[in-house]
Formats: sequence, C-alpha cells, structure tokens
Amino acid sequence: MKLIFKYLKPYILTVLVIIGFTFLQVQTELALPDYMSDIVTNGIQYGGITENVPSVIMDNDMEELLCFMSEADRDYVLGKYDLLKTGETVKVNDKEYELLYDSYVLNEGEDTKLKEIFVKPMVYAYSLKEVNLLVTEDNAAEVMKSLDEQLVGLEDNYTSMGKLYIQSVYGDAGIAIDEIQSGYIFKSGIKMLGVSFLSGMLALVSTYLAIKTATGVAATMRKDVFEKVESFSSSEFSTFSTSSLITRTGNDVTKIQNLVQMMLRMMLMAPLMGITAIFKVAKYPQVSWILLVAIGIMLATMGFLLMVAFPKFEKIQKLVDKINNIMREYMDGMLVIRAFNSEKIEEEKFDKTNKEQTAIDRFVSRCMGIIGPVMTIIMNLLTVFIVYISAYQIDIDAMTIGDTMAFIQYAMHVVMSFMFVTMTFFMIPRSLVSAKRIRQVLDTENTINDIERPEVLPEENGDLVFDHVCFKYPGAEENILEDVCFTAKPGETVAMIGSTACGKSTIIKLIPRLFDVTEGKITYCGHDIRNVAQKQLHEKIGYATQKAILFTGTIESNIKFGRDVNDEEFNEAIDISQSRNIINEKEDGINDKITQGGTNVSGGQKQRLSIARALAKKANIYIFDDSFSALDYATDKKLRAELNELIAKTKATVFIVAQRIATIKNADKILVIEDGKIVGEGTHRELLENCKVYQEIAYSQLSKEELENARA
Repeated sequence: MKLIFKYLKPYILTVLVIIGFTFLQVQTELALPDYMSDIVTNGIQYGGITENVPSVIMDNDMEELLCFMSEADRDYVLGKYDLLKTGETVKVNDKEYELLYDSYVLNEGEDTKLKEIFVKPMVYAYSLKEVNLLVTEDNAAEVMKSLDEQLVGLEDNYTSMGKLYIQSVYGDAGIAIDEIQSGYIFKSGIKMLGVSFLSGMLALVSTYLAIKTATGVAATMRKDVFEKVESFSSSEFSTFSTSSLITRTGNDVTKIQNLVQMMLRMMLMAPLMGITAIFKVAKYPQVSWILLVAIGIMLATMGFLLMVAFPKFEKIQKLVDKINNIMREYMDGMLVIRAFNSEKIEEEKFDKTNKEQTAIDRFVSRCMGIIGPVMTIIMNLLTVFIVYISAYQIDIDAMTIGDTMAFIQYAMHVVMSFMFVTMTFFMIPRSLVSAKRIRQVLDTENTINDIERPEVLPEENGDLVFDHVCFKYPGAEENILEDVCFTAKPGETVAMIGSTACGKSTIIKLIPRLFDVTEGKITYCGHDIRNVAQKQLHEKIGYATQKAILFTGTIESNIKFGRDVNDEEFNEAIDISQSRNIINEKEDGINDKITQGGTNVSGGQKQRLSIARALAKKANIYIFDDSFSALDYATDKKLRAELNELIAKTKATVFIVAQRIATIKNADKILVIEDGKIVGEGTHRELLENCKVYQEIAYSQLSKEELENARA
C-alpha cells in the first residue's frame, strides 16, 4: 500500500475533495429514508399534521381541553391563543381559511411547555370523541381517573393520538385536511427530488475525479516502470523475463488502477455509508439488535472465504506471466514449431498452464460468487425479521409504519456497505500482489550507474584502450573474458574473429557499458568510461547489433531513429550500407512501412537498414557486431569499401565482429579470440604467419591460392 500512497501524493487535494463530496453524498442518500418516513407517517398516517399542539381549535373543543388542565396551565394556554370570531380568516400551513365557528388561534409558535401541557388533555379528548360524553369542570377529575385506568400501557401512543386529535379539530374548524395533506406530501416530494439530484451530482463529480486520479496514478506508475526498465543493463534484464515485464507494465498496473478507483469510491463510500447508517439505526433500539446479528454472520462468512482465497492470488499472477511467456515463445518460434511438427507439444504445454490457471481462477470466482447468494439470503431474512418485530412495535405505537420502512432501508445500506467492503478485501490482496511485483522492478538496483560528477569527453575522437580487462556474468564463478588488452586508435578498423561463444560479442558490449568490467578498465580519450555519463558515451557510438532489430514505422524513421539527420547524412548512410536498392524497390520509398521487428523485410535487408541507422548517427566509434553475416559477398565488399572511405574522411574508430575472414581481412588490426582471451593480434598477413587459431579459420574458409596471395 505504501507504493499506492506514494503515487497518490500529487493528487492529495483531489483526494480530499473526493472525500468531502463522498461524505456529502452519503448524508444526502441517508436523508432520503427520513423524508420517506415523514411522508408515510406525517403525510399519510397523520394527514400532513406536523404540529404537536393545534394552531386553530374551536372554542367548544378548547373549553373541553381546558377542563383537563390545572388553573395555571389554563392561564398559560389562554395567553398563547387569541379568540377569533366566525368569518375571520386564519393562516394554516401558509394557506388562509375562513373560520366557520368561533375558534382559538395560536398567536406564537408552539413551545416545549405548551406541548407538555397539551399532551394528556388531547389524549383524553381524543378518547372521548366517539363517546359523546360532556366534560365539565365538575366531572373532569372523575373522567380523567377513569381514562387513566383505560390508557395504562399506551403511553407510547400519546403522540399519534394527539396528531389524530389535531387532525379532527382542524376538520371541525373548517380547515381542509386534504389540502394540508397533499401540500405536505408535495413539498416533501420536492425536497426528496432535490436531495436525490444533489446526491446524483455529488456521485457524478466524485466518480469523475476518482477515475481521473486512478488513471493519472496508473499513467505515472506505467511511465516510471518503463523508464526504470529503460535504465536496466543486461544484468537486470536477466532477473526479469520479457513477458513478466510486459505483464507488470500492463496487467499489474491496471489492477492497481482499478484498486485506486475502488478505494476512492467504493472503499471510501461503503464505510462512511455503513457507519452513518448504523448511527441512524441506533434511533430504533427495538429492532437494531437484528442488524447486529446479521452483520456478525456476514463477517464470519466473508472472513472464512477470504482466508481460503487469499493464498491463490499471487499464484494467479505468476501463472499469467507463465502463459505470456509461452505465448511469446510460440509467436517468436512459430515457423520453427511448424517445421518440426511440434504444434501438439506446444499445445500440451500451453494447455497444462492454462488449465492450472483456470482451476485457480474458478476456485477464487466461486469464493466470490458465494457472496451474492449469502448477501441475498441475509438481506431477505433481515427484512422478514424487521417486519415481524416492527409489526408488534407499530401495534403498541412504539414505531410508525414510516419508521419501519426507514429502518429497513438503513439496514439494507448497512448490509450492502459491509458487502462492498468485503468484496474489496478480495480485490486488495490481488492488487497488493501486483503492487509488490511493480515495486520489485522499481526497487531493483541498477548495476551500471553514472557517478555523481561524471567526466566530460572531448569532441574529437581518441584512443579506446582495453587495459587488462576481465569480465564474468553476475552470479558466475569464472571469468568469461581474461586479461584482454588492446588499443584502438582513431581511423583504425579493429576486427574480432573466433569460434562461437568465445567472447567476441561480450568484448563489444563492454564498450557502450551494456556490462561493466569485473577487473581492469576501459578508457576512451584517457577517461575511464565508468567515470563518463552513459548518455555522453552513447552519443559517441553507432551500434549495429548482432540481431538486427527494426521498429514499427517507416524506413526513414528507422534510419533516423529519433535523431535530427539532414538529407546529406541520410543519403550517405543509405549509400554506404547498400540500402539504396531496398528503397528503390519499395512503392513508397523511404516512407514504406516497417512492421514490428522488421518482419516484412528479409534478413539481409534488415541488416543493411540496421547498419544505415548506425552510420546515420555520425559517431566517433562504430560497432558492427556480426552485422554483415546475412550479406552476400558482393554487397559485403561494396559496403566495406565505402565504409573505409568514410573512416579515412572522419577518422572514426570501427569495430567489426565477424565469422568470415573475407569481411575482416583488410582491417588494420585483427584480434583472434579463444576462450575469452586474445590469442592473436595483427594484420591478416601477420596472423597467417604466426597465429595457429587464425590459420585454422583461414584454411576452413579460403582456398590455397587465396592464402598464398595473402602471404605474398
């Protein structure tokens, strides 16, 4: 998680905005059940009556209520009401009505004391409504005593009885209850629509910001991984397979992107929703214990499933790497596989890994699939128990129908929140595995680094010296190169020849620091190349690799390869590399398309374009690592002749690794390599006289006449 939080730092303000908007969204969403409860309870059950004391009451009804009050309470009540005559107008719920009878009208808003005074008298009056018993000051005490005996245990019903009483006295006073009810429902409905719209807008903005942040984090992370891989030397590349690096850059980063997006929405909203809903549920202690039982069952189930599925996540990612590796190997070697009729073997190899991953994916999916049915069962049973228990609470007036409906919605919010949190727990381990794999790449220490204050190379070319160089690959016990010493001067062509795997290409790779020497040193213009910035060193080198590689684009883009090459330099590189006829054969010339890896050109064409790319760099040092192997002798001869002219003109240093003596026999210096050591050094003629290894190579490639002419 540290890696994810590190990449979230630049978005801290956006994250805070998301948190704020999500909090507001939760509050608006959880306000809706309260509005619904009010509509059902006050709007439907109580006819839109929200007052606890009547705003308007007929004089006869008021006289009845006063009989149930003490003298002090009567004086207080009469001080709060004004007696209006029949025909006068009164305002109730922002609407004016004409009084049909003499009535008392509340001259101020209701207060706590007034509410306390009216509670029991309204209950008494409501209880006597259908009895037609006339209450006077003389029999009031006796009536109250009788009613108190009948109302034992119904104290929780006083509020609803009072509301129903107010509804009846409004009707008696000529106030249209239907209008009050419809007005209340309409206003409450408008408020619900407004809150719903606000909630939707908050959700929309929060989602947009979460997506923007998640994609930004993924883009930065993907860029960092790519740049880190770019800085890898050959040693680091041996640690990670190509397919694994592709999976980490693509699949793993995408998983983290999804996790960040979920963190900023679901993982943030679900706990806020759940906790806030629990506080709302706490208002209903009569039934809230059912929810606690449901949550306990749910957490126990989810915890068990998570414990079972967690160990499988890392294995899944490793199998993804393995499948990618098999697919890449199959694509690269498809023609060879077909030539050897090995399709069945490759199918079985792929099928084995594919079935293994399928089995694990299926197991994890089944674990996650259980969540849905479990949640559905819990929610349905929870609803049944809430309705069953609430029915009794409604009967004793401890809860209203609206309260029951609101509680069910709050309970569903709590259950759904816990479900979402649990589902994220299934995603977090998978994403953390991906984060761990990405951190492995980012935390890999490069074996080849620039020093803090690198030395600066001069503009002009100079001597390149191998000074007692030894080298062994990381983790190897023995040196692959042993005490290599030679000097390459400006304007010289230095060739290397030897048997396969003798160390020729390894020597070449030490020059641009694809590897660093184990012992000894390599100097250029008097500077140890380890003390020079890699970027400046690479600027001095034009490199045609052993395996010619072309990139998706055109012939022109491959030769220029991101450099500012003028037309003269471009044409010179084409002519020297003998690539002119390739371009002339193409319909679009230099704009002809090159596919990935150069699969739409032949091996010889690929080599010539690769050589042209190296020459277009106008470097001080040119390296051709067995880059002429696919060329015919005539093309090889022309290329070398024009290359010699370039060297004579620019005084560049050229290194050629080759298997054919014909390619290197005119070199100024030939190094004969055997088992990582230089066993011969000199010109073609000198080596024919004094180097047995070179003689053996020459005898296998040249005729007797050619050998005699070379010695002459």
